Amino acid sequence: MEYIQTVLVQIESSRLERASEPGGLLAELDEHRNFLRQQPGFRDLRITRSINPEGNVLLVIETRWADDESLVRYETNEPNVASIIRNHQDVIVRDSLQVLDMEALRTETSFARQEAQTGAYSRVALPLLLPLGILAFALLFIYGLSRVYLEIQGNWAVGLAAGLAILVLLLAAYFASNPNAPGWQIGGALVLGALLLGGGAIWAVAEEDEGEATPGPAAEEPSPGGGEPGGGGQPGGGGPSPGGGANSITLGDDFFEFQGQQGPTIPVPAGEATTFDLTNQGSAIHNMHVAITGEFRSDFCGNTPQDDPCSDPNQIRKGQSATIVINIPEPGSYDFHCDFHPQEMTGKIEVQ
Repeated sequence: MEYIQTVLVQIESSRLERASEPGGLLAELDEHRNFLRQQPGFRDLRITRSINPEGNVLLVIETRWADDESLVRYETNEPNVASIIRNHQDVIVRDSLQVLDMEALRTETSFARQEAQTGAYSRVALPLLLPLGILAFALLFIYGLSRVYLEIQGNWAVGLAAGLAILVLLLAAYFASNPNAPGWQIGGALVLGALLLGGGAIWAVAEEDEGEATPGPAAEEPSPGGGEPGGGGQPGGGGPSPGGGANSITLGDDFFEFQGQQGPTIPVPAGEATTFDLTNQGSAIHNMHVAITGEFRSDFCGNTPQDDPCSDPNQIRKGQSATIVINIPEPGSYDFHCDFHPQEMTGKIEVQ
């Protein structure tokens, strides 16, 4: 069942050209279509006029509504077709405006045809397209966020997560409180989300490629008198060797390796600055963070001056190198880990 408002009005033949100009009556009625599409229950707008070569022109404007409540709400508020026509008294014939509310009747044949078309669409298109659309958006969401989170850490990552959660809650609250929200708003929200996620993923991939193309500092070559790499001129590789070489620690996915040992225990002398060269041979971002007070004083090293020893830089991308200087005065065993993989990538510093 449909409810129809039919508005009849005559335009003086001598003023038809003025009514057809931009900003005139006909143009404003046509633009009114965009407003109607946002109204609950609106279905269609049709504008027709007589083609008599002589005399006044009869203009017929018909709006169709899903229920009488929507029609009543529309015609008792402005703007509506009648109020637009009243604003153009200069082109219409006086007292020619008529507004008729009618109820459309359908035959059983037309009803059955429409029901069959709707049923076929519901049985075939919706069950196929809806899951595919949800799956595509979910994959984009997971991929886009994962790439972005690989490129940002610490408080920035927390802030992004909080902002996304708030945005999702606001959108859910809006659409829950507006069940008749027009489709363009829902589609716009989905398109905007897809563009933001896609843009974030592209930025993250570009940042990763830039990081891979930037070579890290080259590891120092041991001098002829420095002994084997990692020897450092002292038992267990304590400090720098006489020739300037340093200990070498490899970072992989997801482990530390020192002198062939994964999850290593690395000896250093007490009270002496010991420099290690770090090389990230994995695909993910890593770092090295040492706890010198028995516990890690921050989730991500380098955030405050009071942090424990940390690799420099504190984000080592694939193929890059870094250094870390450890100077612990008290003998004992001290834990270290990668802030990005704190459960998998661990080891100990043994101060002697």
